[in-house]
Amino acid sequence: MPHPALPRSLKAALITASLSGAGIGVLTETYTAYWEGDVHHVYQDVAGIPTVCYGHTGPDVHPGDRYTEKQCRILLRKDLAAAREVIRRNVAVPLTPGQWVALASFVYNVGEKNFERSTLLRRLNAGDTAGACAEFRRWVYVGHRVLPWQVTRREAGEWLCLNGLPAAPNATGAAE
Repeated sequence: MPHPALPRSLKAALITASLSGAGIGVLTETYTAYWEGDVHHVYQDVAGIPTVCYGHTGPDVHPGDRYTEKQCRILLRKDLAAAREVIRRNVAVPLTPGQWVALASFVYNVGEKNFERSTLLRRLNAGDTAGACAEFRRWVYVGHRVLPWQVTRREAGEWLCLNGLPAAPNATGAAE
């Protein structure tokens, strides 16, 4: 089955970050911020969970609260660092940078416990990289409803998991 390319603007942002020497933290922040969007006031997400900024949830999120862009970026960095720690504790195989980015964003989005119980993690730790990457596409539901934007996000996660970070084109226009 063919894998979709990353959305053009996301691909450009990841290439720019990579060329600037950004580490996994910045690449994951760029990738996750693209999918989450940025809302500076508390709202209820599609699952009814109070949410703010780039998808931040938790006991510190209260209706009526407002956040600055700087506060939102700090929350995103903190939450993604926690997601990367979940990966460090649970993944027993080496990961490519693309897999780190895709998995950290995934853990951030679905939560630690869901990741720890996932077939994605079991397949990954069993050495079935292709099977693990294919599992991204199963995580597109809230309740029994498919969320179209989650389908696109999970396809991009699968693509990153299988293909790695996008490369900058060389002088001939081909990606290196």
